[in-house]
Amino acid sequence: MNPAEYFSPLPNTHAKDEEIKRYAGLLDSLGIGLVVFYPDASPCLSNKVASKLIGNTPPNWVNESGQIICADELPLKRALRTSKPVFNCVMALTNDQERKNWLSVNALPVFSDNGGVRRVLLTLTDINKEKDLQSEVKKLSVRDQLTGVYNQRHVMYLLENEIHRARRYGTPFTLAQVDIDHFLLFCEKHGPEPGERVLSGIGKLLTETMREIDIAGRIGDDEFLLVLPNVSLKEAMIGLERLRMLIETQEFVSAGLRITVSGGITEYTGENSETLLERAKSLLIHAREAGRNRFCLDGDILLLEP
Repeated sequence: MNPAEYFSPLPNTHAKDEEIKRYAGLLDSLGIGLVVFYPDASPCLSNKVASKLIGNTPPNWVNESGQIICADELPLKRALRTSKPVFNCVMALTNDQERKNWLSVNALPVFSDNGGVRRVLLTLTDINKEKDLQSEVKKLSVRDQLTGVYNQRHVMYLLENEIHRARRYGTPFTLAQVDIDHFLLFCEKHGPEPGERVLSGIGKLLTETMREIDIAGRIGDDEFLLVLPNVSLKEAMIGLERLRMLIETQEFVSAGLRITVSGGITEYTGENSETLLERAKSLLIHAREAGRNRFCLDGDILLLEP
């Protein structure tokens, strides 16, 4: 249970200011912020934790979708408008560096003898650790743990999104299916652990060298799917050829022990994902048959000197 929720509302919803001050000190000892407001929404007092959480700069508040929360929808204004408590609003403070400070916020009205709201207590609980944990769990649910790129389910989902975007806006994108040459033989000769190091190394290389908008996913033991938005086939080929040569020079396991990759590269032309993937796969097979360590580009074999 949220500690602020446990101690809220005050035992006496007609609490006097001295009782509110004692409450502020109690919440301080629990690491919970408290800001007290007058009915005109101006601040009356705050405890040390609140000052640390909010700081001196007027904050921007965003919801869990990253959208700015308008002033009238903030818990304070809602409590003043309805004269009812508002519990467990998950919000984030943002600054100019776009860093988010996640808080669980409660707004608790305190009433005068005539029944009107005379104070509103805003409790602030730091939930950054919980948010970090949620983010890590989400990351694990969409990432391949060995390579760090997207898993098969999520990369296929992102491919469908890219197809939808291309159809709607007429934007180009290129798809590449890449696998490691003779990977099964490599693992049989050197063992599974060196094979895992190769996969991990390629995943890291993809993450470090691809553009931020590019998408990389692992779709098989040694197969990767790359979705490259807003680039033509020719532009994609230039970047992927650099990647092929870079992989060829890496020593993922030990000195002198190197691997190569082959791939099929195709440009989206309005088809569905199944047809697009089949074409990329057939181009990959063509590249293997042509001697490996090369890419096949929409029907043309690019013979690249090993």
